[in-house]
Amino acid sequence: MDADHGSELKRLRARAYGPNADIEGDPAAVARLRELEDRERMRAAPLEAETEADPDDGTDPPQADPEPQEAEPAPRRPLLRSRRRVWVAAVAVAGVVALTSAATAAGVSVTAVDRTAGIAQTDTLTADPDAQLGSAGYLGFDPEQTRGFADYYGLTVFSGVSQIDSEGNQAECLIALDTSEVREADSPRSAPRGIRVGGCGAGPFPASVEFIVTSSFPEPFRARYPVGTAMQFVLDDGNVGVFSADG
Repeated sequence: MDADHGSELKRLRARAYGPNADIEGDPAAVARLRELEDRERMRAAPLEAETEADPDDGTDPPQADPEPQEAEPAPRRPLLRSRRRVWVAAVAVAGVVALTSAATAAGVSVTAVDRTAGIAQTDTLTADPDAQLGSAGYLGFDPEQTRGFADYYGLTVFSGVSQIDSEGNQAECLIALDTSEVREADSPRSAPRGIRVGGCGAGPFPASVEFIVTSSFPEPFRARYPVGTAMQFVLDDGNVGVFSADG
């Protein structure tokens, strides 16, 4: 096959098998491609070797066939997929993606979780308008939004609004203090030195405090809840729920 035909075959193959194949819509180009491929296969087919006779045996050399035998044509590669096949493939891929997404969603399906599952609520603390903190500023609460609760076995709980991060976001918080450390209204501002456990909420999530009772808690509290008891105070609609892992 001469150079011109070789270049033409190369171009036609690019149109038929390349990434931007477009030959399917050009019947003349398809016919020409097949013609050139047939020529190339015939050119590449091995010719039968001619056997030379021994010059001394007096026999005539065998005559070659007047016409070369055509080699069995190799199967052609399929041309460009039809638009229907491409569309079907696209739908199949979309289906796989959808199934994968569904499987992922199933792996993270929402199951209701009770944050106090199996934990007994032992008490409810209600606000005490007479509860005094002195100057609530040392707790980081806004004094005008601070609420106190009655003494609870030697602990006094306060709720209030405080800044919770460097971005200036605020939320309601709870803090439990040793009642003996709570200051009267005219007491100087100072930080409590005894028990101090606290926690804050975020948006709709309520403020809560979780802690383990230790030997440093007031004796009345340890009498009600032994050392080692897991506790939780949860702010709920102005009241504080008391939960104990040991009931």
